[in-house]
Amino acid sequence: MAIPGKLGAGQKGIGSRRYLVYLSVSLAVLLFGPILIGGLGSWLGARFSGLFFADSGSPAEEKLRNDIMVLMLENSILREEALKAEEYRTLLGITRTDEREAVPARVLYRSEGLVTGTMVVDKGRRDGVFENSVCISAEGLVGVVSQVGEATSEVLPITNPSVNVSCVTWPSGAYGILQSSSEGSLSLVYVDLTSEVQAGDQVLTSRYGGVFPDGLLAGRVIGISSGEPGLALKLDVEPAVDFQSTGEVLILLPEDVPGNQ
Repeated sequence: MAIPGKLGAGQKGIGSRRYLVYLSVSLAVLLFGPILIGGLGSWLGARFSGLFFADSGSPAEEKLRNDIMVLMLENSILREEALKAEEYRTLLGITRTDEREAVPARVLYRSEGLVTGTMVVDKGRRDGVFENSVCISAEGLVGVVSQVGEATSEVLPITNPSVNVSCVTWPSGAYGILQSSSEGSLSLVYVDLTSEVQAGDQVLTSRYGGVFPDGLLAGRVIGISSGEPGLALKLDVEPAVDFQSTGEVLILLPEDVPGNQ
């Protein structure tokens, strides 16, 4: 009769055999497991790649694989074109002009200081750009083309003191001239004293703007003061465009040039 709490010789033998079995299985898994898993992965990969790339005696399967590859390439191209089209639709959507051609352009570089400097874009005479063409971005009015080369153009931003733009506030409807100071700050001057302009009003190009079409967003009113005491108001304007970060623009071609009617 075995003493309780102690193992007999037979039980000890069974425990030893189980231990040896567990040890053997563990060593086998450690030694051959990665090989087996790697082999299984290679087999599955070969089967999958063979589905698309392996030679087949069936012309129908070969044509199907070719059609899939062509469609994948076309889909990638269409996605890229859709992104570009969406960006340019955004740019065109901010204008109120009808039947006016526009040329998309990329800003190559900016000359030192935007107050007296220029922005150089990668479109020029060969692309149909003329002097006095209006330049806009998705945010609003950028400036006007001052010089045109064969492949590039220079754009004077509205922060340049040499650029004056006839504008109107909305919704208050006050007319004035948008000018820049020597420091580059914008102001709408010669505004009627009786105008009920409020901070936050939009400043849009008006129909009296010359080369500038009607309705382009130039900025927003951020302050109101007397320009000439007793004569007119002066409105401080925050530009709609961040000139330092603008990279893509549209150049609106003049309406009175040959071939752009």
